[in-house]
Amino acid sequence: MVEPPRPVSVVSVVALNDLHLQLDFDDGLSRTVDVTPYVQGPHYKQVRLSEKFFKTAHIESGAVVWDNGVMLDADLLRYGPPKPPKPEKVKATKPAKPAAKAKPKAKPVKVVKAKVKPAKAKPKAQAKKVAKSVKPVKRAVKPAAKPAKAKTAKPAKKLAKKKK
Repeated sequence: MVEPPRPVSVVSVVALNDLHLQLDFDDGLSRTVDVTPYVQGPHYKQVRLSEKFFKTAHIESGAVVWDNGVMLDADLLRYGPPKPPKPEKVKATKPAKPAAKAKPKAKPVKVVKAKVKPAKAKPKAQAKKVAKSVKPVKRAVKPAAKPAKAKTAKPAKKLAKKKK
């Protein structure tokens, strides 16, 4: 913990223009201070508005005082306004995530296409057997048996005509 600075007193004051004071402190520091931020209340109205009244500043008990009784503390003029205390850092805790039920992942469905070999010049009876032996797939796959009949029937007829 840092110890507060030692109390000081003003040993001389000279009022300058534009709400500035030339100050000498008992610790040997000499500085010019703009007192504008320190004379903002209604009690300081006469000090702010009248340059003639501002120049009546003098020292009483180590502080700067004006003729109407308002004063500025020497510590305020030497060290500035007190800094607000730093808030304590609170460690942020992450909220617990609700346990989600694991959903089984859907396995990709393999589409099996039936391979239909075109029928070679065979009698119609054999072509029917090939069509019956193909098992229809339960998916939305069109059965290949019907187009196979149309394709196999035409070449069989053409071959039959050529043999004659």
